Amino acid sequence: MIVKNKYSGEQYVELKDTSIEEAKNVLRNAKKAFQVMKDLPSFERYESLLKVSRELENRREEFAKIISNEAGKPIKYSRGEARRASITMLFSAEESKRIYGETIPMDVESRGRNRFAYYNRVPIGPVFSITPFNDPLNLVAHKVGPAIAAGNSIINKPASLTPYSGFMLNEVLNKSGLPENAMQTVIASGGGEVTNFFLNSDDIKKVTFTGGVEAADRLIKKAGIKKYSMELGSNSPVIVWNDADLDIAAEAIVDAAMESQGQNCIHSQRILIHKDVYHNLSSMLVERVAKLKVGNPLEDSTDVGPMIAEGEAIRVEKAVNEAVSNGAEVLVGGKRDGRFYYPTLIKNVKHELGLWHNEIFGPVSILQPVNNFEEAITMANDVPYGLQAGIYTHNLDLAMKAIQMLDFGAVLINDTSDFRVDVMPFGGMKLSGLGREGIRFAIEEMTEIKLAIFRK
Repeated sequence: MIVKNKYSGEQYVELKDTSIEEAKNVLRNAKKAFQVMKDLPSFERYESLLKVSRELENRREEFAKIISNEAGKPIKYSRGEARRASITMLFSAEESKRIYGETIPMDVESRGRNRFAYYNRVPIGPVFSITPFNDPLNLVAHKVGPAIAAGNSIINKPASLTPYSGFMLNEVLNKSGLPENAMQTVIASGGGEVTNFFLNSDDIKKVTFTGGVEAADRLIKKAGIKKYSMELGSNSPVIVWNDADLDIAAEAIVDAAMESQGQNCIHSQRILIHKDVYHNLSSMLVERVAKLKVGNPLEDSTDVGPMIAEGEAIRVEKAVNEAVSNGAEVLVGGKRDGRFYYPTLIKNVKHELGLWHNEIFGPVSILQPVNNFEEAITMANDVPYGLQAGIYTHNLDLAMKAIQMLDFGAVLINDTSDFRVDVMPFGGMKLSGLGREGIRFAIEEMTEIKLAIFRK
């Protein structure tokens, strides 16, 4: 598999594709590794994951350049991702020592008399993870760290457009002192024979996937009954009320809308602005977006790099053009140059169009005035996704109402949708996914409860 530099289009690195025979051997190795991993004391899992965290931190610049080369992410954001990956592995190390059970009061009814019960959490078995291109290091860490912390073996299939970050993480983990084949990486295109082999195997006890809704639907139909974690799409709103600090909101919204070319599941796609401040905030946002530098992701001054593929830039272009042909107005941006789609703000988008309804996964945000709070909530909820939402207001009553009424997995007050600390429960409602990520919560998804009952 040839991995291209997303800015130059030239070959960056070549990795050997995994054959079906090699995949069968990988699965055998994963089963053997699990037999060792499940009995590995938590302090040994802790020590190995801590070594991985420190190595990632020591090599942060190296990993940042890998991310920028293979994903096109501007280096300033790639450095942040490399740092977060180190922290994710650190948190995983710490949580490996905190996998608790609890006692169950059996005497709550007469049949439980003279019985004592407790449960603990045990590792589930070999895990198969499929990771995306947009955070090719940290989102691999978010699968691998909890799996290892829980005492599982794991097989990761990174995105075919950005496999090198995950491949190199595997190299670091191999030198951490963990049992052989605790983590293995397979290099394979999307839904091919190798991927299907793991999905269809009864020896895989857990599938954890980050990607699109349609791909997840196909995956579950192929893999059948087993445990799943699915972090899927989004279409995140940010509500800006008339009492908000507009300077703070504008700065954060631009970053949340355009970071990583908008190829981010919590990208702020729909900005719902109270009518009283709509004109002022719109002008501030346009001014800031117009100043963003588009160019080589390895340059420190670059704000927006190329999209992951020219086809993706064309897809975004078509969605914007469709909206414009139906009466929308581009305020800034709205043009494509090969793999680059320029950061774009657009208004007057009809709500029945894909640009409003679907996840754009590109550097485009919609500005929409709202007349009252109820209208803002209705518009925010008017999509099939529900990952994260933000609201800017100093009115505590409105903030509490937003938390109650917004159908999203997280509601952020005086912040955009694009915020995540890697310990928090991360996941959404509706089509945004199944289960939760975030280290402790992912560990719970990768373990089984085993109950013990003693009768006196």
